[in-house]
Amino acid sequence: MQMKKVGYPTVGIVLDDILKTVSGDFKEKVKEMTCDEFVVKQHFNLGMTIKENYFYRNRAQEQLIKSLGVGNKKEYRFLDGDVFSQIILEALWKKITAESKKKSSEEKGGTV
Repeated sequence: MQMKKVGYPTVGIVLDDILKTVSGDFKEKVKEMTCDEFVVKQHFNLGMTIKENYFYRNRAQEQLIKSLGVGNKKEYRFLDGDVFSQIILEALWKKITAESKKKSSEEKGGTV
């Protein structure tokens, strides 16, 4: 993955960038797991990429941390790459499974 010059200032941008790189097969496997299973299984795989590319090498790290709702430096002094990757993995799981539920609902005729 190549780093953008401006970095990744929000979780939404990080998630969108990750979703561009993962396969449909990966998404299907994610849908079969609980959030905890996904986070544990991906900790040393995708989690490492998230930690390196979107946290440690992120030129917009400070803005990204603020986008997490952690604006005070004292509040995020214990936020490290592992904690950050877990937050992103959980958000990624939610986004993939929410898209799946939305698609399934639309295929069944949508909501009333």
